[in-house]
Amino acid sequence: MDKKLKKVNFVLSVGSVDGVCCSAAVLRNAAEGADIAFCQAFTVDKVDPAAWGERRNILLVDLAVNNRDESMTQDFLRRIKAAGYTIIGVLDEHNADDWRRAFATTELSFDDLAIQPVSQNEGDIKSSGALLLSILGDEADEQTRELCKAADAGDRMDFSTHFGGIVNQAVKSRIMDDSRRVYLAKHFAQNRDADETIRGWIAEYEAVLATHEEIVAARKDLGDGIVRIDAVGKTVDMTTLMGAVYDLGYQVVLTEGEMFDKAAGAKIRQIAFGCKPGLKLDAVATIKAAGVDCSGFAAKANVKPEDEEAALAAIRAALGNQSK
Repeated sequence: MDKKLKKVNFVLSVGSVDGVCCSAAVLRNAAEGADIAFCQAFTVDKVDPAAWGERRNILLVDLAVNNRDESMTQDFLRRIKAAGYTIIGVLDEHNADDWRRAFATTELSFDDLAIQPVSQNEGDIKSSGALLLSILGDEADEQTRELCKAADAGDRMDFSTHFGGIVNQAVKSRIMDDSRRVYLAKHFAQNRDADETIRGWIAEYEAVLATHEEIVAARKDLGDGIVRIDAVGKTVDMTTLMGAVYDLGYQVVLTEGEMFDKAAGAKIRQIAFGCKPGLKLDAVATIKAAGVDCSGFAAKANVKPEDEEAALAAIRAALGNQSK
């Protein structure tokens, strides 16, 4: 199987920590000079395969079929086919049947893939890193194995590994910058330790964590397990910040922040109601039932600043009903 990887000269990966670590392991074993790009399952409609260059043998890494709109993934495969590229494999653990259906719809051969996806709910392989390690077996060198294990841990949000910890810190201070992911994957395909550039990115993240401490210290306890924090004008890692607040015992975190409004062409203020993982509360349904306009999903509802008090009252009442 190592020979199959040697044919790979282009990797398209999801930009998560596990995706970056797994891609680094792939590049370590791929064709010399192999290139890489990053996307998400729900952004493949923006990917232009024609920009990848000539004679591309593609490996998709940690990329699931967009199950909210499978036609998006199917159209993406058609563009790869139209560009004249060959898909060597799909290194993904989410759902093999989704990929088989996508390939069939676009008249591509799933069975000819040198590396085939698996379904994590049907076996012991739960990550792309674990899948790659199972494929390489004894052919994997020590660094490849360590990268695969870091990817596997990262899939479970465990960033305590050597590579996972570095990648997590290096991307978080500029989460939308995929050029960092490209740099990290290529660097760790050849090196074990961070260089000066990566250490600089980590220092930026340490400043973000210091900002988190300031935000948490200035929190306003609203009672009934609800807390309000202010992140306006601050660079934060929202996942880590919310985790720190939830760890204090709060059930709902009301965050004042900013989002870019395309219509306005500028940042506007927004109030988000985040629910602690495991809390059986549909924030969007609760707020809408009170006649307040909102967006988001069950665990996180977004409202306009002028609707904050009405939304808060609805959430507070719902929490009160749960405690009865």
